[in-house]
This record gives sequence, structure tokens and C-alpha cells, in this order.
Amino acid sequence: MSYVDRMCVRLLWPTLLPLAGSVLAAVMAQALSNLPAQLGGVPAWPELPGLIVEGGALVSAAYGATQLVRLLRWRQGRTDSCYVCTCLLGPERQGRRGEYRRCLGCGMTHSI
Repeated sequence: MSYVDRMCVRLLWPTLLPLAGSVLAAVMAQALSNLPAQLGGVPAWPELPGLIVEGGALVSAAYGATQLVRLLRWRQGRTDSCYVCTCLLGPERQGRRGEYRRCLGCGMTHSI
């Protein structure tokens, strides 16, 4: 796996978290919605699990689009990059020696 591949994976894997969380929430909402039906009534909110998944997919798509814009800006050379592997730098963090940014490719830290 090259540094660019590693950078892309580190950049894009968090986009799946809202979708996975919404699927889990939809399963729980489906169970709670079907509780009255199991007791002989009508399901409470039959459309709620679908709406939760759609909302999670929308949030996931929006977050993925922002990450793809970051990747596009990196390819055009309009953002800070690592001087070792030329990959994109992550967000600013506070460390013992001051603020720094970690490279998403090789993992080196760069002080600000």
C-alpha cells in the first residue's frame, strides 16, 4: 500500500461511520416501532427506520463530498502537504511542544 493509498483510506473511511450509526439506530427504531404490533396493535412509526437511514446516508454523502474536495485541492497543489511524501496533512492538534499536524500518508508530524 503506497502513501497515497494510505492517505485516501485515512481520509475517506470516516465517511462510513454516520451510515453505520444510522443503520444501527434504524434497527433499534424498528424494534421499538414493532413493539406495539407484537402486542396486537399497529406499528407506531413504520416509516421512521427508513428516514433514519436516509438521514445517515445524507450526512455520510455530505462528509464524503467535503473530504473529496480536500483531496481535489491537494491534487491541485492548493493546500499544505508533507515534505517527506507530499501527502495531505491532517487537522491541527495540540501537543507537548506546541501545535502540529500529522501527515495522512507517512504519519510524520509537522510543527506549525
